[in-house]
Amino acid sequence: MIAISKLAKILLLVFACLHLAFAVCFALKTPYRQAGFVFMTRKSPTTDVGAPDERQHANYIRAVINNRLPVLDPQATDLGEEYQSHQPPLYYLVASRVGQLTGQTDVESQSFGKVIRFFNCMIGAAGVVGVFFAAFWATKREDIALVSAAFAALLPMNCALSGAISNDPLLFTLISWSFAYCAQALNNEDESYTKKYLVLAAVFTGLACITKSSGLVALAGFVVTLVMLRKQVPRKTLGAVGLLALAIALPVWIRNQVIYGDPLAQKVFKEAFTGSAQKSMIIAQIEGSNAAGSPEVQYWLNWVGYWTARSFIGVFGNMDIWLNGKSGPYDNDPNLLYKGLIAVIALGKISFLLHLRNKWSEIRKPVLIGLLISVLTGLLFIGFNMTYFQAQGRYLLPALAPLSLMFAIGWLNLFKSKLIPVVLTVTILFGGTTIYALTQLEPEFSARISGTVSPR
Repeated sequence: MIAISKLAKILLLVFACLHLAFAVCFALKTPYRQAGFVFMTRKSPTTDVGAPDERQHANYIRAVINNRLPVLDPQATDLGEEYQSHQPPLYYLVASRVGQLTGQTDVESQSFGKVIRFFNCMIGAAGVVGVFFAAFWATKREDIALVSAAFAALLPMNCALSGAISNDPLLFTLISWSFAYCAQALNNEDESYTKKYLVLAAVFTGLACITKSSGLVALAGFVVTLVMLRKQVPRKTLGAVGLLALAIALPVWIRNQVIYGDPLAQKVFKEAFTGSAQKSMIIAQIEGSNAAGSPEVQYWLNWVGYWTARSFIGVFGNMDIWLNGKSGPYDNDPNLLYKGLIAVIALGKISFLLHLRNKWSEIRKPVLIGLLISVLTGLLFIGFNMTYFQAQGRYLLPALAPLSLMFAIGWLNLFKSKLIPVVLTVTILFGGTTIYALTQLEPEFSARISGTVSPR
């Protein structure tokens, strides 16, 4: 096993603490269960101006505190309060226990919101550490691991999600650690250690599957890892760890099959999601505008593509607090901040793809596992947007570890493997943007609570 240098340990601690601090700031600045208005939809009223879906996640936790697992009913009159009830239960079981241990069981109270948000902040910081080890074990390079951790730690949208009540931070963290242990199992030549890492990978994979349905991307990476190890590890061992991952996930899948007739509860989710924005609605809007070009191409490039790229960097509240100082992602707004950061990320990914093409024979197997996780996450996102319009970059963050890894490889190639300039660039650009975003939240949320014009 390759040792980690003292400098790398210090920098990793710095990035994990920075993420924790930024996430706590988002947790403190974002209103909790506060009614107001969504400006992007012409000041329509909402029961919660805060983090996306946070109210419904908190309602799920309340049900667990009251000793029941909720069941999603698409015909329920209170569907707007309960539409997260189809989610796997792991996060809510843990969060409810945190609330009980800290004496916070009143979901409506501000103190409950702070406690559970702070708990998620710590989960997010653990995810940053997971990204570091995933990159380090996948490539055996500290510089790649540190840049990966810096990117994941300072990405504004990831910081905001860690500061909200949601099952997303736990999902990102579990998938990152699943990928990390798959990478370590593939790297290890000692069979006894390989078995240990496969067991850990199986546990994190199974837990990801009972956190959110998109945890299946971790299962795919885990299964391919077992296939890659078929010649080095006895089949009995591979079968046993495979069964371990399934044993963790099966109880939830069986419950869903009994209740919803679907192990992943996707059918009932689609029934409940019919009131959301549809692709057909956006296509009709594009056609009605008489814009030049194919409506289908415009949908995927200007709507899904450009919206997603910006929201991957950071869009807050009900997808209506944008870094351009407006209430929506207006294409005619010459916002250099979004465009600049999109260019930075795109340049890193292009550099990675060129590296992949030129050094294919040298690419390590764990990096291929990361590529698989990224591709599957992207395909799930595309499939979702083929029916619904949900151009939210956070849906790509289950692949946070491999995406950070690709970014790091790409930018280190551009800088000829000079760590300090790359780390400083990432820290200044993304850390600075996160600080800027935090300065905008209070006036923007105040405007939405009062229904007045945004002060900017």
